[in-house]
This record gives sequence, C-alpha cells and structure tokens, in this order.
Amino acid sequence: MIGRAVVGLFLALAALAGPASAHRLNESYVYFTVTDDGMTGRIEARLPDLDGLIGLDADGDGETTREEFTARADAVLQAFEGRLSIQSGGADHPVVFGDYEFLQTPQGIFAQLNFTVPTLGPPPEAVDVTYFSPFQDSDPSHLGYGLIENNANTGVTDNESHIAVIFEAGDETQRLSLVGDPAWSIFGEFVIHGIWHIWKGFDHVVFLVALLLPAVLSAESGRWQPLAEFRPALKNVLKIVTAFTLSHSVTLTLAGLGIVTLPVPLVEAVIALSIVVVAVMNMFPRTHAYTIAVVLIFGLFHGFGFANVLAPLGVQPSAKVIGLAAFNIGVEIGQVAIVVVLFPLLFALRRLSVYPFVAIRMASVVFILLATVWFVERSSGIFWRLQQQLLATWS
Repeated sequence: MIGRAVVGLFLALAALAGPASAHRLNESYVYFTVTDDGMTGRIEARLPDLDGLIGLDADGDGETTREEFTARADAVLQAFEGRLSIQSGGADHPVVFGDYEFLQTPQGIFAQLNFTVPTLGPPPEAVDVTYFSPFQDSDPSHLGYGLIENNANTGVTDNESHIAVIFEAGDETQRLSLVGDPAWSIFGEFVIHGIWHIWKGFDHVVFLVALLLPAVLSAESGRWQPLAEFRPALKNVLKIVTAFTLSHSVTLTLAGLGIVTLPVPLVEAVIALSIVVVAVMNMFPRTHAYTIAVVLIFGLFHGFGFANVLAPLGVQPSAKVIGLAAFNIGVEIGQVAIVVVLFPLLFALRRLSVYPFVAIRMASVVFILLATVWFVERSSGIFWRLQQQLLATWS
C-alpha cells in the first residue's frame, strides 16, 4: 500500500513537471500551411467552448462528446463562416471550410475545422489575416492564436508552439509574414513585449517594490533607520536589481530554449509566495541580511514566469535566440524604468518619521494579504492536478 502510494505520488509530480500543452483554456487556434501553390489550414477550438457558443450538449449531462459535435457540425461551421479571411494585394480572400477532425488534449477534446483559401494562389511574402473569433462576441478576453504549422518558404514543419500572431478583441487583423520576419523587426518587437510585460505584470512589480522600500534604510539594533547618504542606498538597489536580473535571466533562458520547464500553476504560486516572504522580511529588520539570497532564489521562479509569457508570443525557430535575448532586454529596461522613477522618491521620503510604519509595515501587510489571495488561487490548480493524477494511478 505504501509503495503504491509513493509510486502514485511520484507519477503525479512527474506529470506536473512535464511540459505544458500547446492547447490551453479560453483560447482558439488558427493553423496555416503555406505551400508553393497556396494556403490551407484549420481552426481548433475546445468542444466545451463550442457548446457555449451554439449549444452542442444534447443530453444536458455537462459533457460535449464527438457524437454531439457531429450532429451539429453544420451549425458549428456556419458560426465560423465569414469570420476568417486573408487579404493580399488589396484583394480579400475568404476561406472555405470543409471537413473536420478531433484532437484529444489534457484540456479536453478540440475540434479541428479544416479550410482552404481557393482564390489566393501562390502566396506572397506576407498577407493580412483577419479573424473575428465568434467566442469574443460574448467573452472579449478570449484569445485567438495564429500559427504557421508548415511553410515551404522557411522550412518550418509541424510547428505546434511558435505563435506568429495574436487575435484579440479590437485587434482582429494581423500581418502574417510568410517568408520570416527580419532580425531587426523581431528584436524590436520582443524588446517592446518585455517592457510591457514587466509593467503589466503586477505581481513582478509588487515583488520589486517590496524589495525597494527598505533599500533606503539600514537595519540597526533590530530597527529600520534612514540611510544618511545616497551612495549606500544606491548600492543596496544595485545589489537587488543585479541579483534579480542574474537570477531570472538564467531561468528565462533555460525555459525559453526548452531546456528546463516547470508547470505554470507551480511557477505562479511560488511567485505569489515570494512576495509574502519579502513582505514578512521587511517587518523584521534583522532578516535584511538575507535579502540577496532570497532574491536569487525566488528570481529563478520569476524567470520561469517571464518565460511562460514569452512562450505563446512565438517566434520562428531560426530567430528564437534573438527573440529571447530581446525579450530579456525589454524586461530589464522596464525594470530599470521602475527603479529610476521609484528610488529617488523613496530616498527623499526616507527621513519622514512615518516612513517605517507606512512604507514598510502597512505596505507589507497589504502585500501579504494580496499575495496570499494570489497564492491560494494559483496553488488550487496544482492540488487539483495532483489529485487527478493520484486518482488515475489508484484506479
């Protein structure tokens, strides 16, 4: 019994550590195949999502089967008619849907709606793709990802992970290069992606702010005291920023190159935990000596978090290193911008008598409460998957 339980736990943890599926919840996918003569492709969407779109669950048991999809396949195809088109040379090339297939994934069954673009002819260097996802009519947060699965021009075959364009509400038309984007374009695009991610990644910003708040203070006799000079405070900030940069750059690179991966729920939960740990340390000045070590450890998980954002952006395989380097540079630019704005303000306020109470204790309490909510939300996915794997092993 004990041995079986150990084996089950091991298998469950192994499953958790496996690579993430290319198919995820609340997303649909448009795959393109580019040949010398034209373009074909397919749209992939989860059966439960399609059920919410037009109603497929005939028996009302809460599960949509392949048979129930087949019974209403015409209605499904009709829902996508006119939603996807190709523009080239000023001409609009509508797609024509044909047959369909099914794909089993860890996130459920996806329907594959095959299409052709009969009027396009030999593909040009680039086309404009317009995709008005029918899911976005009721859920504006739904994302549509465009991928070039096969491309005779660039040698890409069986691509399942490198996303070329993202269709979202209000931004439904995207330029799709069929010969590969130039290196300078990829570099600039991914630098911008990196900057915006660190600015919009609220949990990363909270972690950084929690580290910066006590950087203008020193721990003396178990109490926070304002630093008298600018240089020691700047030295503290440089140590923190450098440690965070080195740490997250390592795991961002490893994960971005596919060498090491961790499950998204685990990474996101640990990022939330990192905020709790730093905020608690801020309330106990004696722990200040361990700040750099904590930054180095948790920075590794923040790097995996950055990689999780980078993964769906996608880049052609030949330019993967360029995209990865540019994204990391963008993250650093965004991080430095936060420090440049925040640090002088904190240094100017450090001598206020209320600074240790407001900026350290009160802010730490807020950070702890906020990050605890995030941790509970994010860790629930880990325990659910662990339970499912254990049940599957015991059954």
